[in-house]
Amino acid sequence: MGKRVRAVRSGDRISSIDILRGFALLGIVLVNILGFNATFFDFGGYYNNLPDEIQQHFYNIYISLTADKFIFLFSFLYGYGIFIQYHRFQKRRQNFPPFFTRRMIGLALFGVLHIVLLWAGDILFLYAIAGMILLLLRRLKTAWLLLLALFFYFFIGIWLFIDVWLPLPNAMSSTCTECLSKAIEGYASGNYADALWIRLHEYAAFRYINLFYYLPKIIGISLFGFIASKFNLHQLIKNSRKKWALKWVIISVMAVLVYFNYEKMVDFESPFANAVYMSGYELMNILIAASWIVLILLLASVERIAGMLKPVALVGRASLTNYIMQSLILSVIFYGWGYGMIGQTNVKLLALIALLVYAFQLIINMVWFTYFDRGPLERLWRKWSYGG
Repeated sequence: MGKRVRAVRSGDRISSIDILRGFALLGIVLVNILGFNATFFDFGGYYNNLPDEIQQHFYNIYISLTADKFIFLFSFLYGYGIFIQYHRFQKRRQNFPPFFTRRMIGLALFGVLHIVLLWAGDILFLYAIAGMILLLLRRLKTAWLLLLALFFYFFIGIWLFIDVWLPLPNAMSSTCTECLSKAIEGYASGNYADALWIRLHEYAAFRYINLFYYLPKIIGISLFGFIASKFNLHQLIKNSRKKWALKWVIISVMAVLVYFNYEKMVDFESPFANAVYMSGYELMNILIAASWIVLILLLASVERIAGMLKPVALVGRASLTNYIMQSLILSVIFYGWGYGMIGQTNVKLLALIALLVYAFQLIINMVWFTYFDRGPLERLWRKWSYGG
């Protein structure tokens, strides 16, 4: 029998990956605060009809630069970490599936609790499902993994294309204008039980978007991360900075070109307009996210810069704890059992609050890691995953 598998030691962590994960958490709070301030019943309708023109213009730029870009980073790193764990088990000739299945069950439980106790916009439950898909696909050749990653990532385009001929569930909308106003009122003035009831209905209304849009997308992005980890991307970048700096310039130029032109390629009179639009939108997302990944890994490969970004790395080191902490803080700020601030139309204020929440996390994590080597939820998850 092989040696008992143990969790990775804190000293063995990859600093550049923790920095990238910490940066992703900044983006996530910048996006999620919009969801806390307005429910998913008509998210787009709420923010596309702001009373102030300046705020509307700010929101349009803000959402185009943040929405789905940072979930890409987070999901990419999720797949990146899965391969690191899988590879470590292979090297030690340990049985990976039982450990990883247990780990995903733990993550799914965190997700369910997150939904029930805090927020309908949870992503952890979908990550647990995506993780089990990666477990099944882990031994495929890289070429097949890449093809599947592209298929899942652009699945929404395929779905909308087929929807032209076959009546499929709407994977892009949970719109209910009447529900929106009632939910905001209930969240703002209701107690915790009221918020729980609204939240469960909100999550149910969001089910098709989660199932047919976000889940396939997360699977695809996680596969991209899994493949990148196979090739040790962070080390490749560190070993060839000039080469990757040139690649970053090329990716960034492509990202800018697609960002400003993908909508021009859509014939909005065509029945396939939605499929083409979403395919172009996802192409834009992957290019922008790739430029962020390469840039941050380039910066983090420089020892002096990595030292300056250590507080960000600490946030990334306790990513599960900090993700849940963000939801807890934002729940207190926006729901009636806290300060009841939901329904703001000042998007600049929301962005400022998000930045302050992240700054608070930077401080808390620096203090925490002075005394401990893991985040509290990471420690709990580790005990569950490794059997104590």
